[in-house]
Amino acid sequence: FAEVVLPEGVKAEGFGLHPALLDAALHAIGLADGEAEGLPFSWSGVRLYASGATALRVRLAPTDADGVALTVADGSGAPVATVDSLVVRPVSAEQFVGEGGQDDALFGIDWVPVSLAAGDD
Repeated sequence: FAEVVLPEGVKAEGFGLHPALLDAALHAIGLADGEAEGLPFSWSGVRLYASGATALRVRLAPTDADGVALTVADGSGAPVATVDSLVVRPVSAEQFVGEGGQDDALFGIDWVPVSLAAGDD
């Protein structure tokens, strides 16, 4: 079981389920077995019943296929979402590093000159 809450000032409007809230709930998967190093790999049976939640109560239960089932409710216990199975796969920092050990190969800085239009100060 896990309880997660969005920080003050973060709005849940515009999301079926706020991504930060869902991510925080998924962190509880690794707490049961002590292996928090993984990323969501395969989702099945995902259902959304309500939107706009700023706090969640999450029940995690193992499935037969090396996955976990999630039952998600809001702070009052009303259903928000269910997931029949989520499989997480291990990932290491080395998997994110590009060939040749360049972990910043996708990033660069370009300074582009911008001229101001008359009256823009």
